[in-house]
Amino acid sequence: MPLQTPNLDDRRYNDLVAEALANIPVHSPEWTNYNPSDPGITLIELFAYLGDMLLYRLNRVTDANVRKFLKLLNGPDWIEPPGADLREEIRQAVLGIRERYRAVTRDDYEFLSKDSFNQRLIDQKKQINLVARAHCVPQRNLDAGTEADRLAEKPEHVSIVIVPAPQIPNLKPPPQLITVAGADPSPQPSAAQVSELFSYLDERRMLTTKLHVTGPFYAHISAQLVIARNSDALDDDVKNAINSGLAGLLNPLPSGNGDGWPFGRSVYVSQIYDMLETIAGIDFVTDVILASSCTPGDNKCVIAQSIPNEEGDLVGLRIEDHHLPVFGHADMVIAANTAFMQVKLLVTAKAQAGTDPVSLKGSIQSTVRTIFHPALNGPGPLTTHPTDIFVSDVQVAIRNLSGITDPVSVVAECVPASALQHDVTRGFFVHVDAGHVVDWQVTSQLN
Repeated sequence: MPLQTPNLDDRRYNDLVAEALANIPVHSPEWTNYNPSDPGITLIELFAYLGDMLLYRLNRVTDANVRKFLKLLNGPDWIEPPGADLREEIRQAVLGIRERYRAVTRDDYEFLSKDSFNQRLIDQKKQINLVARAHCVPQRNLDAGTEADRLAEKPEHVSIVIVPAPQIPNLKPPPQLITVAGADPSPQPSAAQVSELFSYLDERRMLTTKLHVTGPFYAHISAQLVIARNSDALDDDVKNAINSGLAGLLNPLPSGNGDGWPFGRSVYVSQIYDMLETIAGIDFVTDVILASSCTPGDNKCVIAQSIPNEEGDLVGLRIEDHHLPVFGHADMVIAANTAFMQVKLLVTAKAQAGTDPVSLKGSIQSTVRTIFHPALNGPGPLTTHPTDIFVSDVQVAIRNLSGITDPVSVVAECVPASALQHDVTRGFFVHVDAGHVVDWQVTSQLN
């Protein structure tokens, strides 16, 4: 059944005249003569007549009008096929409009850069890697040479960050975009892939948009862990499981576990704890420290900045919108859960005027860590002799920190209580048996 032609506007000459007369008191209250002999009324009737004619033509769309509209929608090169049904041509034009072609929104850019672009590569059988992930960062120029310039707001710019898949399309349907063994953990697109995608998007961008296509900037994340394992677990098994878990968690590529680490999501220590809790053989974790570093000359590497809490503890590393974290390595100390003893320290100190209390508390935490951490100077599972850590040594180390003035007080509490002993000359000390590990906790109070 054919569609009825819509009535776009049903107003006629008398309606237009009446509407204009009703507006005279609103806009010109001094105009009171509405007789046909008034020149203003004559003009109203003239424009109402012209408006009536235009509305009449508006509701009569001829085939010639339809062809003009189709040429506007399909492009100036559109030619009506011989014997074509105009209704079918209209249907095809409407379907074409519904297809996402123009890059306007953030979602448009990401869809075109991944789904649409990958299909084009497959259809044309080009020997260019598929795009595993695409992320649009509006109002930023990510081709800038410094991180400060990349973070600066640039209203006229749009940057597309792509992560290449390990696969090159050869057959239909496209291969699954999954991580394959031996794949680069921090992949970058090739120059050919960047150029091809840029050309593809350049035809679809808004006229005034300055477009950039680039690879991710990777924050290489390392971890320092102290792990208490169950007595029946093997150190190597726990270590391998932790390395595998961290690599899977901080994975920029889609895998069987999901779509890869989201762009711009910071890495928090709590997320590492959550992952470690899923590993069989781990009883508890006493310390997790995250760090970020770059190899000199790697211009696609960025250092993630630390996120401290009010007590100076590291709670995570900040990842910017165009960054992706990637797992580097983990330094681990693994010991049986029976080898751990708990030490709680209460540090009271006076801070110099103008000193940032959060930064100062972080320095205190780091200082205590260097004394107790088994991978630094503290006792651990490989120590073959007892270790005595004097509270006075901790106090002196904290007093020597920049921003600290006297007085400095350190009070220790141990579990078991017998581990806290006293020396007549040097005062209290923590006695740690050979092969044991300290689970330390620090509370800082600044005056």
